[in-house]
Amino acid sequence: MRKTALHGPALPALALAGLTAFAPPLPAETPLAVELVTAHTAPVFVHFELSGSIEAAEAVPVGFRAGGRIVALPVQVGARVEAGQVLAELDPTQAAAALRGAKAQADAAAAMLTQAEQALTRAAELTQRGAATQAALDAATEAALSARSAQDQAQAALAKARQTLADCTLTAPAAGIVTARSAEPGQIVGAAQTVLTLARDGAREAVLYVPDFPALDRFRDRRVTLRPVEGTGPVMEAVVTEIAPLVAGTTGTVRVKGKMREDLPAPGLGTAIVAVLDLPLGSAMGLPWTALVTKDGGPAVWTVDPQSLRATLRPVRISRYTDRGIDVAEGLSEGALVVARGAHLLYPGRAVRPTETTP
Repeated sequence: MRKTALHGPALPALALAGLTAFAPPLPAETPLAVELVTAHTAPVFVHFELSGSIEAAEAVPVGFRAGGRIVALPVQVGARVEAGQVLAELDPTQAAAALRGAKAQADAAAAMLTQAEQALTRAAELTQRGAATQAALDAATEAALSARSAQDQAQAALAKARQTLADCTLTAPAAGIVTARSAEPGQIVGAAQTVLTLARDGAREAVLYVPDFPALDRFRDRRVTLRPVEGTGPVMEAVVTEIAPLVAGTTGTVRVKGKMREDLPAPGLGTAIVAVLDLPLGSAMGLPWTALVTKDGGPAVWTVDPQSLRATLRPVRISRYTDRGIDVAEGLSEGALVVARGAHLLYPGRAVRPTETTP
């Protein structure tokens, strides 16, 4: 009898086929329980609580028109003054002496004018009778004109001297409150140098300090709700009218001014306030932090097909990170099902089972 030799690979193949035929079926994939949320587009607001203070809408710097040494400065910071009230005085010695000299010059010019006019009258009468020449009349006329001009100059110098003496007394240009004092008695000040600063009565404004961010210009014309830091007193309102062009180097904030409503009682100057404002920043889809994963180094989220309940990884563009979650600007369609919890256990095509769906 002839024997046929079996080749080496045939035996393992036959054995594997037999084992496969009798192997039990593999169990089906168990869906992973995940929490789902529905992505909806909604307006996005940034909530601000800002600190600041109440200031006068118009601050008036007050100083002497002429320089000199201050001999009296009775008002203090916080004092209320009325229009025309004396605020400070300069040493009037030099101004008084200049006034006496100017008055003497004016009296002399007036006397010279009287003599010149009398001479002109006589010359005119003599010329009319033929007892004087026309040249004498012309000379008398010229002398009278020169005397009148000299008197006008003397009167102008006298008025200036009187004003200089009056300028030694500094008066309040308007009613208000003294907010700053920049000089002291005995100090020599120059012309127009600020001695006091007055907060004029009337309009008030809220001065706030805002963190610098790209959408800062959206504060303009916004209505802001104000309340005192102590929590007592009526709620106030202001409309943002001014945004400083530069960031404060010490605090990194931007100064913002808001005009107070004039039909409401004006709060006290320097009142510390807290401002509350919700600033709109367009619209986005808000999702919880736990939905965020990465794909190729960028942000992404897992979405679930509502029919097959299979997971798909989708890259997204995030417009803003908040303390509550993320705002997705692009990458998701309205109403998409997004995995909020359990995203770290997923892979493409993984079957899921929703445990809770937030509408």
